[in-house]
Amino acid sequence: MVATHDPYDEPFFREWNTHPHLTRSRARTTQLQHALGLTRTLPIPAILIVGSKGKGTATAAATSALAKNSTVGTITSPPLRHNRERIRINGRAISHTEYARLSEIAHDAIQTLPPVTDGYLPPSGIYTQTGIAYLLQQGVDYLVIEEGLGGLSDDVSLFDYPTVGITQIFMEHGDILGNSISAITNDLLGTITPATANIVTHYNQPQEVWDYLAGRELPEPELVQASTMTATNLDIGARAAATLTGRYVPIGEQELILPARASTHTPSHSDALWMVDAGINPEGIQHALTRATEELGHFYVLAGLPDVKDVDACLAVLEPFPVTFVGAGRDYLDYTHLAAHGPVLTVEDACEQALESGKNILAVGTMSFAGAVLEFLDAPTHFWW
Repeated sequence: MVATHDPYDEPFFREWNTHPHLTRSRARTTQLQHALGLTRTLPIPAILIVGSKGKGTATAAATSALAKNSTVGTITSPPLRHNRERIRINGRAISHTEYARLSEIAHDAIQTLPPVTDGYLPPSGIYTQTGIAYLLQQGVDYLVIEEGLGGLSDDVSLFDYPTVGITQIFMEHGDILGNSISAITNDLLGTITPATANIVTHYNQPQEVWDYLAGRELPEPELVQASTMTATNLDIGARAAATLTGRYVPIGEQELILPARASTHTPSHSDALWMVDAGINPEGIQHALTRATEELGHFYVLAGLPDVKDVDACLAVLEPFPVTFVGAGRDYLDYTHLAAHGPVLTVEDACEQALESGKNILAVGTMSFAGAVLEFLDAPTHFWW
């Protein structure tokens, strides 16, 4: 969920809000595909990015590399401050006027579908499909698409991709994708089809990923390893782009503006520095702590860790630091586990207290939490460069 809601969001969340007792419907997403005039074979080259962490960074890097000489349409998920961030052209989110047009496309297509019976259209899937339709109308040369929530179980699997980039896969969204690394791997990598000519993957994957890739007649994957987690994800995107253009354009971290990826911000009327990072597992949080130590020196931590994350393991990494617990998106996320360790404040209360303290702050947690903090800071999130 984003921090800023817009009346034009309505069609994308209509069925999810109206039928909460149902689940995602594969049959219905296929109906939407037909209603939008889309087919499995996309008319322009496309990259799909899947994984558990680092997808947004790889997606931004692939977009940047391709945009050096072309017009690139990007679909990314989730957004931070506004849902129009999900659809970008050459790294910049579509305007409010363009978002209204996207909403109209979604509304008109959904209106043609039969009544809901077995399941709803998931919001992330509607953004993916209407985003593709809209970007094709705009005449982009390439598509870069980040999976919304899963692979085979997500609308991204309705299409073929010449290149699939794979960031690190670990135990994430097990309640939706399957309660094992094997199940999650099968779901995410099920998006690789006979039309996929190139696979670019993070070098550090669980054995289940290597078993999956080795057990099928798939292209030999290109392994990517750089000096840091962020650099590796950036290079996955850059090398994925190179498979389509034949020209490798390295993308350095300093070239992109990546909110909520260890991004630093200065609040109004304050000399403090705030770093915001969507770290959702122990490794990601450790990476954020390392970056914060280098750039902030001494700092306090705001941690938004709902029950669906490995709260104990994350707290063990945070143990040496002063931490304030925060609950974002409580209408759909539970914080019972975090509450067992201390009071859980609202984002607004936690941020106000942190601002009044005058201390440097590291805010780490879910994308919805990061988005709420960025909204509090009024930080720009609609462009990548």
